[in-house]
Amino acid sequence: MRVTSLVSLLALAAPLASAFTLSAPTNPTSGEVTEIHWTFKATDPATFDLFLMNSTQAFGLVAFLGTELETDLGQITTLLPALPAGDDYQLRAVNVENVDIVLAFSPVFAVAA
Repeated sequence: MRVTSLVSLLALAAPLASAFTLSAPTNPTSGEVTEIHWTFKATDPATFDLFLMNSTQAFGLVAFLGTELETDLGQITTLLPALPAGDDYQLRAVNVENVDIVLAFSPVFAVAA
């Protein structure tokens, strides 16, 4: 009986999960403009903050790429900061009120110099 209750609870919670997904930028280059795209559903937060991270470090914040971005835009064009070339970069979308609530990670990608 408890297993049935747990399964029922999980089934109810599944539709509440975020559908937010971040795509890796295509051929990003240090210090140049790049486009960042994402998908979402109506139940996702209306705004989010976007961080550029080093995926190999636990607290690898590299740069803030946007604050209170409107989710329904689906994309932004932004200037990347000067970055060392590398293939361990990742985007992280987080809740604007609590950065510990991660909405989505992009796939890991490379940045050219």
